[in-house]
Amino acid sequence: MNKKVLVNVKITESQRDWLAQTARKIRDNNIDPVPACERVYPQHLLGIAIDLLMSADIDWEQAKNIEDLKGQLRL
Repeated sequence: MNKKVLVNVKITESQRDWLAQTARKIRDNNIDPVPACERVYPQHLLGIAIDLLMSADIDWEQAKNIEDLKGQLRL
């Protein structure tokens, strides 16, 4: 398992609220109690987003700004 490190990132308030609400929704999908080590929290969603970016077909040499990146992701 990879060592976990703390990263301080700034996101919008609505993004923070969405992360918390979505993680809560995933936790609430379970009828039976879930062990703490298996529960989903916002940091898990961010880790998955990073994995998706790492596996995306993005030409990182051509991305010049956020809009370029969004365009390559078709957002």
